[in-house]
Amino acid sequence: MSAQFQNRLVGTVVIVALGVIFLPDLLDGKKQREVEQFTEIPLRPVITEQAKDDIGEGYKPETFEVEEIAQTQDLVSSSEETVEQAQTEPAKKPTNTQTQQVAKSEPVEKKATPIKAGYTLQLGGFNNAKNVEGLVKQLRQNGFTAYTLPAKPIDGSLTKVFVGPDLSADKLKTQQQKIKKITGLQGKIVKYNPLEN
Repeated sequence: MSAQFQNRLVGTVVIVALGVIFLPDLLDGKKQREVEQFTEIPLRPVITEQAKDDIGEGYKPETFEVEEIAQTQDLVSSSEETVEQAQTEPAKKPTNTQTQQVAKSEPVEKKATPIKAGYTLQLGGFNNAKNVEGLVKQLRQNGFTAYTLPAKPIDGSLTKVFVGPDLSADKLKTQQQKIKKITGLQGKIVKYNPLEN
């Protein structure tokens, strides 16, 4: 390598290094610095030990009495005592009979009976909204109660077509044969869920 090329290379490296070091500070400008004010924490005070004379000769440390913890009460026996008191005190009979009824009554569990919602005939699921609307229109013109899920068909999303609902699956089976003749769709009978609408 020639000496002139080495000098230029070293000079270029020095200039690039200075630019990398000082250029960010020059481009950022002056930054406002907030100086946080710290308060000094005072030093721990020096505690001198007290001599025994400072306390006094007649000093006695405090004594504490330990009390026993109260025992738990049995609720069954206390309710029996209230029943006995009700029988022995006739003057307070109305209020004690109420406590007797409260003590003797057991929580009543009500069993929820499932609602029989019936059956419906599912004819199929379709993606074309025009086909769904045409099928529903054809079914309604022939006297069938037809509905779709979702209620308004959207083109490109699956829309199910139903006929019904009815409490009798046998009635839907007879309608299924009529619908097959009209539309060519067999369909299947499924349980009707009123919460889907």
